[in-house]
Amino acid sequence: MTAPAATRRLPDALFDPAAFPHGPASVELRETHISWVFLAGSKVYKVKKPVRFPFLDYSTLERRRALCHAELELGARFAPSLYNGVVALVPDGPDGLRVAPEHDARAVEYAVVMGRYDESATLRAQLAERRVPAADARAVGATVARLHQRSPVVYADGTPRLAAVIEETVATLTEAGAPARRVEELARFCRSALIAFGPELDERSRLGHVRDGHGDLRAEHVLLGKPVQTVDAIEFDPELRIADVGYDLAFLLMDVARTDDDLARALVRGYRAAGGDPGSDRLLAFFSAVRALVRAKVDLLRAAQLTGAAEQARTARGLALLDLADRFAWRVRLPRLVCVAGPAASGKSTVAEALATRAGRPVISSDRIRKLQAGIDPYEKAPPSAYGDIQSRAVYAELAQRAAIALRESGGAIVDATFRRRADSDAFAATTPLAASAGWIVCEAPPAVLLERARRRALSDSVSDAGPNIVAAELTVHHGHVITPTAPLARLDTTRPVPELLADLARSLDERMAAEDHHQSSAEAGR
Repeated sequence: MTAPAATRRLPDALFDPAAFPHGPASVELRETHISWVFLAGSKVYKVKKPVRFPFLDYSTLERRRALCHAELELGARFAPSLYNGVVALVPDGPDGLRVAPEHDARAVEYAVVMGRYDESATLRAQLAERRVPAADARAVGATVARLHQRSPVVYADGTPRLAAVIEETVATLTEAGAPARRVEELARFCRSALIAFGPELDERSRLGHVRDGHGDLRAEHVLLGKPVQTVDAIEFDPELRIADVGYDLAFLLMDVARTDDDLARALVRGYRAAGGDPGSDRLLAFFSAVRALVRAKVDLLRAAQLTGAAEQARTARGLALLDLADRFAWRVRLPRLVCVAGPAASGKSTVAEALATRAGRPVISSDRIRKLQAGIDPYEKAPPSAYGDIQSRAVYAELAQRAAIALRESGGAIVDATFRRRADSDAFAATTPLAASAGWIVCEAPPAVLLERARRRALSDSVSDAGPNIVAAELTVHHGHVITPTAPLARLDTTRPVPELLADLARSLDERMAAEDHHQSSAEAGR
């Protein structure tokens, strides 16, 4: 049987358990677009298909054999106990094949042999069952850090490499039918962020943070246990493995964040605790946004090859990944602490909640804290005494305390308060030094609009106590002004729809990000 003829017989020729030397009771096939994977008892045999794509060349037997050895070499680095060796497939009768030693002269195909692992122990499976404690996420992060530390340093300029990935991904997303406006917004963000982070990326390359890494660190390729192991590193193109270690980690970070943001943060903490330097939180968010876009591209391309329910499910997953990319983009655009200020009925709470949803950050509301301190339900009207000078300063001090906790535990926070009095702003600033680096967004609307909103709100359940009389009094005393210690990031006319406001805010922040001087270290960028 010739090699081409043998290939045509695959995978059927290997369904016979007698083809395998260890005598498995049964054989199960898993097939991808580039390989046949035979699950044979305690062993796994991975056979590369004779295919050629723009990104991959398995077209000749010699190349497939060489890439089996490349996979084995990578396996020795990432999961040495699982990768056993390379074997030959030789003819067995008129139509069959069997496993033989690699150097058998009759070889018509080759396979990588692995020990079979418990698929329920993968990080992906455990995430789906919500069974991953923070300690396990930290252990995974520490393992990846140590793997990166042992990986070869590559002194390469990562900025053009990442720019090429971004442009190819954007073009393909457009061709795959992704929503044009969403793709345009994310493309603008990625290009602006690449300009902003260019100096940091160049410095990281000089410091040796570009490595020949894994290249495909998905949750399904991480095996939990002692030790944590990773499988299926990219063997067919070393260029796809060469990247900043933060970008390599970001594939896994993005995958985990799809399920649980807290575990994603634990993963990064474990990486850093083990001595790894993945870059600033903002840089990691940028990397994760790009990774989410790449995965969205893959899912939408795959959806185009499917029909019915399978197509709908894969399309939905691709669109959800675009949403995830947008969430990471907002984490890059916004400072870690954002204060949304404005007079009562200015729409600041609506804007704060919208920003929190987009960025995946908690909202800390002065109205809710005031009710909590007064010992009443959030929707119960507070007595006038709850708004005295001493009480208000206490509210703003607790706002700052809770913001500091949220920054420590969640990586960011959105504060929702009027900040209409100097004493309130001072109480907030005096409680946490982080207030000095906050970004301020001021919500504005004409007095007539504020009064009409207050009248409507008085007729419904609301956490805010600011009815028409209070709003009118505030306008008389404060004229709708708020006190911010620094120039606001933006002033928003809240008579416009919130989606329009956020789209304009995103554009403004992206343009500002690209124009600013970003010669700063990871520490300065904020962890």
